[in-house]
Amino acid sequence: MSDFLYRVLSGWIEVSVSGRQVEHLISQVAEEGYRLWDVQRGGDTYTFFATLSAIPSIQRVAEEKGLAVTHLRRGGLPIEWRKSQRRPFLWVGVLTAIVIVFYATSRIWVVDVVTPNISAKAREQLVLTAEGAGLSLGSVRAHLDVQAIRTRMIRALPQYAWIGISVHGVLASIQVVPLVLRPRLHTFSSIVASHAGEITQVLVYMGAPEVSVGEIVHKGQTLISGSVSAPSRIQPDGAQEPQRETVMTPAEGDVFANVAHGVEVFQPFMQQTAHTTSKVFVQAFLFVADRGPWQYQGFGQIPFHHYQTRRVMTQVQYRGVNLPIKLLKIVYNETIITKRRLSRARALASAAKRATEQLAHTLHDKGPVVREIQRARWTTTGVWVQVVWIVNQNIAQPKPRR
Repeated sequence: MSDFLYRVLSGWIEVSVSGRQVEHLISQVAEEGYRLWDVQRGGDTYTFFATLSAIPSIQRVAEEKGLAVTHLRRGGLPIEWRKSQRRPFLWVGVLTAIVIVFYATSRIWVVDVVTPNISAKAREQLVLTAEGAGLSLGSVRAHLDVQAIRTRMIRALPQYAWIGISVHGVLASIQVVPLVLRPRLHTFSSIVASHAGEITQVLVYMGAPEVSVGEIVHKGQTLISGSVSAPSRIQPDGAQEPQRETVMTPAEGDVFANVAHGVEVFQPFMQQTAHTTSKVFVQAFLFVADRGPWQYQGFGQIPFHHYQTRRVMTQVQYRGVNLPIKLLKIVYNETIITKRRLSRARALASAAKRATEQLAHTLHDKGPVVREIQRARWTTTGVWVQVVWIVNQNIAQPKPRR
């Protein structure tokens, strides 16, 4: 490290020497105490670096040996000082850059929420609230009252139990702890059916069952009630029938039933199909601190009559910190529309596939499918297909409170 500093402070030069006795020049200059490094040979030519103080010795020995010397690059503090004397405005630029750096580094330019698992809407609300509390872009770091900003934010955002702010250079980081409220007790007076169906299983945890296996129920019918009746332990003398006592309890349980879900779709015989080509057109926009957009790519009209679009929003980051800059790219992919006539079998299969996919998307978490029913109705232009799935699902739900 000290040798490197010596070279920089004293200055250096790259020299190319050609001839038959270059080795004698290098040896003699080195014996005189001058520093040479990075010596490279190419035939009868040697290239090496030396300090500026070695130039007179190199020239003298080269003249004695009849060698050709070529000066290449130069550098170091003495060379840069001479250049700066010929360019006085360079120092003005340096001083201006120092002032700009000092101005930029003394202020806050990035406000980011570093708490994980926070939604984008909550992040935006926190940043806007911090700005209103005094932590905005361009704020002087030395003038920030972090404690006062935290107090104002906690008052404005009661959904957080704690809000912390840390400042590191031009970055202000916000950390929050959401306030978790204790859930209310789920007590319901009765359990009713969410769908109509045929009962297959009744599981009562609290309350009394109002239906049995094999019974057909309609939507909204009571399945489990919160009143339990039992014969009284003490019966009056001479009673014709045993008297019963009723106890009110919460209603809880699960009731499973076979429920019918159906989807009907229409498939025309004449079908349009869109095929994408390799031709694309790209538009790009810039957003800065929620201002914009400013377009910087893809000017002019879209050169396609039919196309598919894909939007990609990119958040600009620096060392893992979100900067207030976003880039939006819209890609237009050309499509060609073709028409073809489907046979009756192909139209029926296409309609059944679409209906089945819709049912699978809607009922993927309801329960197992115990039976499937398919019906077709033909017209002059296409076919209507109805697909019905019988799903064994839990239809118990709390009775809505009025």
